[in-house]
Amino acid sequence: MYQTVSIFEGGGYLQTKGQETRNHILKESRRLFTLQGFNNTSISEIIAATGVKKGNLYYHFSSKEELGLAVLLDVRHEFLGVLERSMVGSSAVERILHSCNSIMALMEETDFVGGCLFGNTALEMIDLSSSFGQVVRDVFSHWINLIEQEIRRDIGDEGNGKNLSPETLAIAVVAILEGGIMLSRLYQNKKSLDACIRSIEGLVGS
Repeated sequence: MYQTVSIFEGGGYLQTKGQETRNHILKESRRLFTLQGFNNTSISEIIAATGVKKGNLYYHFSSKEELGLAVLLDVRHEFLGVLERSMVGSSAVERILHSCNSIMALMEETDFVGGCLFGNTALEMIDLSSSFGQVVRDVFSHWINLIEQEIRRDIGDEGNGKNLSPETLAIAVVAILEGGIMLSRLYQNKKSLDACIRSIEGLVGS
């Protein structure tokens, strides 16, 4: 079996062969799950896409569900990192818009194909798997809380001029953005997502 420990060399970490294989499986599985959904992706398709042998796949992940959860956790770490790093600016509106534009950049990298893995998984798996549901709820809760905190930094607990509380505004921001992602995936262009980001600017800045 491959050893899965990091080797420190030259001020950084080199991945072992086992880690490289695991990361390759995660990357290709993520692509398939995003495009096709978890239930519509078979183990044979994952094996074909990754080029690994079945035994090697099951060495790293004991089941398809374990692989799916590992993909979600990996993407969660990446996505929340993007959100937290992108909250920069002199006002809540600037910080939130900067984070929205960072998400736009992620969608543009895939030409709006596939959409949001978390939104897709929520629709497909929330009633079928408590484990999948917990990860997705954690992502959306963290996202909403992060935006709510940014709004409170500027306008406090009272809400905006339309008497919308920071929590309500944060929920609306995430819902609008997810809707924009879905529509941009449908039409495979940035128009819908861009329009949703502009509406978020008007909502939060009002």
